[in-house]
Amino acid sequence: MEPRLPHITARTLAVCAPDDHFSLPSLAKFAAALGCETRVLSSGHVAAPEQVPEEFARTVLAWVG
Repeated sequence: MEPRLPHITARTLAVCAPDDHFSLPSLAKFAAALGCETRVLSSGHVAAPEQVPEEFARTVLAWVG
């Protein structure tokens, strides 16, 4: 995925869960490559949008403004 990051031009928010041991370690690197904001949810792992859907939705909607 990393080689494709420079092709992303849309405004981006990187959302991760605290127990996502796959994505969380790379969150800062990902955000730096995209120049985007990040949010870490209060709980969950890879399937956080399904595990904490209300918090995920609130996080995204607050960012969209």
